Amino acid sequence: MRFLAVIILSLGCGLCLGGCETIAQDFNELGASLTPTSPREAAIDMFDQYDPDKRREGTLLISNSPFGGTEIYVTAYRDMVENERDPLVLGVAIRALAKHGDSSDARLLAPRLEHENEQVRWEAAKGLQRLHDSDTVRFLLPVLQNEDESSDVRRAAAIALGQYPQDPVFQGLVAALNARQLSVNVAAEQSLETLTGEALGLDPRVWLAWYNNLPLDTDAFAGGAAYMFPTYTRNRTWWEQIAFWSAPPVREQPAPPAGLVSETRRSTYGDNPDDRSN
Repeated sequence: MRFLAVIILSLGCGLCLGGCETIAQDFNELGASLTPTSPREAAIDMFDQYDPDKRREGTLLISNSPFGGTEIYVTAYRDMVENERDPLVLGVAIRALAKHGDSSDARLLAPRLEHENEQVRWEAAKGLQRLHDSDTVRFLLPVLQNEDESSDVRRAAAIALGQYPQDPVFQGLVAALNARQLSVNVAAEQSLETLTGEALGLDPRVWLAWYNNLPLDTDAFAGGAAYMFPTYTRNRTWWEQIAFWSAPPVREQPAPPAGLVSETRRSTYGDNPDDRSN
């Protein structure tokens, strides 16, 4: 009874201090903690051909489970990325494949950057931060350069491009410093810093002056840092704080993308160093 009283008191405080959205989220987490979906139920939901909500929730649960990277599920993620029509389910499938797939899966994700749904394009751009394949540059650069694209998608593309030490990538990131959205400017500058090791700020003229004044036999990317995909962190919810029996959330650490190897850092315009100024 004393324990129940603590729970009720905590709920009452939440009602008084929190907003409706937060309260609803906390109640959902409370219910999910008390009656969690079993792995078998999640797998069944993942393949429910009639209910996209079940497919989305099942895929999310499976992909975040300790066994979510087994081959049978990775194969399912690939199939969903290729064939799923519901945009919310497709977005979750892209996220799952980016988390558990290999570099070859980048070529499945890249065409989704052209999907009609913004959420799908955003998930694809974020997914390509985790999967390395130089062929995806030709998909990412147009996204970054598209002024009609949302700032979230362009920012994610700018971050993904930070793993490719190529001259067209450098030029595209410098051009993105002129974007209207500050978040895109900052992401582009951070990727430029990763690629070159230089911290020259948000002025594209400074970056171009540095680049064009390099000696002809100098590799612009020789001082670059190792690329690590970014990860999401959040504060513990009130339920995680009082539910002492539940395991603490696992914090994923930044890491190199799947398939990233040490590349030869050279110009992709050709052997003539004078091409830098074009």
